[in-house]
Amino acid sequence: MDYIKELKGTILNLDKSKSIQTIFRDFLSLSTYSLAQPFYRSPDIEQKYKLIINDYTKEQAVEFSKLLAFLIESLEYKYQDVLGQLFMELGFGNAKKGQFFTPYNVSKMMAEINFYDFESKLKDKDFITLSEPCCGSGGIIIAYAETMKNHNINFQQKLFVEAIDIDELCFQMAYLQLSLYGIPARVILGDTLAYKFSQIIYTPMCFINGFSWNLKEHEQAQTKTEQEIIKEVIEMKQLTLF
Repeated sequence: MDYIKELKGTILNLDKSKSIQTIFRDFLSLSTYSLAQPFYRSPDIEQKYKLIINDYTKEQAVEFSKLLAFLIESLEYKYQDVLGQLFMELGFGNAKKGQFFTPYNVSKMMAEINFYDFESKLKDKDFITLSEPCCGSGGIIIAYAETMKNHNINFQQKLFVEAIDIDELCFQMAYLQLSLYGIPARVILGDTLAYKFSQIIYTPMCFINGFSWNLKEHEQAQTKTEQEIIKEVIEMKQLTLF
């Protein structure tokens, strides 16, 4: 099955009265709320979900469910950056913002190059951390996770990611794909250069694997400067989700 074609076709035909970007944004929001709610159990998330879905018919709501199912199937099929491809296929790339997502085969090559001597890095650590200050849809992170898997290393236990992007669509695309691949990550909406952030969300694997305890031990071992930075990031848990 051509999953990109199916996703694109469904989005283009879902509701002719709305812009394609609105439908795509609503799809990302509804899917994000659906994946996050079992772990956050927030009335705010539920309310925001209803606010969006009530603007569509029951038949159209079913189409959103199909979109998420197509996305899950596509990610199960192989490691790839489906939402990044779809974003570009729909013509949302913004030259002024530099939004030209890295092709997955290039991301895979970069991941292999940076994988050098990975095993030695794990000798005295329970896991390693990966920071992506301009994560886009998370393609490079996915490629790194796949590379770990190909080297027989369980990225669900041995990797923790911090993914940041200034664009809300990218923020949600990264959260969805990292969540569905089971990658432990905190995904942050904000400006890395200005060090200003507005939203933060943890992927389900962080709750499942109990990474909060592992992170606490890891953070206590950092230098004073690093501790201060991490403290500021942790305090973002108080920010409004979504």
